[in-house]
Amino acid sequence: MASVIAGELKQKSAFASREQEVLLGILIASARIIEPWERFLKTQAGLSNEQYNVLRILRGSHPTRLACSEISQRMIARDPDVTRLVDRLSQRGLVSRARAKQDRRVVEVGITDKGREVLKALDPHVDRMPRSVLGHLGPAKLTQLARLLEQLIADLGTFP
Repeated sequence: MASVIAGELKQKSAFASREQEVLLGILIASARIIEPWERFLKTQAGLSNEQYNVLRILRGSHPTRLACSEISQRMIARDPDVTRLVDRLSQRGLVSRARAKQDRRVVEVGITDKGREVLKALDPHVDRMPRSVLGHLGPAKLTQLARLLEQLIADLGTFP
């Protein structure tokens, strides 16, 4: 019997390993969850998922400002060019930058009132989205999935 994962990939032959099949399943699920969210962010707020993540991080640290390196460490999907993301958000007035008092070489970033307003408008959708895409699993399966994800993330193998 063909798996849903093989069907999504239109794959006729067997996977090289169970790990390969599961990894591809995780990637497919992630893409199917993120794609509509990214379209929503772009049409509703003119934001990329990465820009939204930066704003979310800065709102969480508000009123404390963060250096770009700290923002990068807190991101879900690491972006090597946080400075460019901050530049775009700054041009829109969603974040502000200031030189650190201790070390003038460091630029600290904070969210503006306008940035917090954008996030506040998105909050009801942020709350609704997980239920929309995962709610059909029910409490028991969600608990099981959460445990598996915790274990996967905590004990993640390395490559190469």
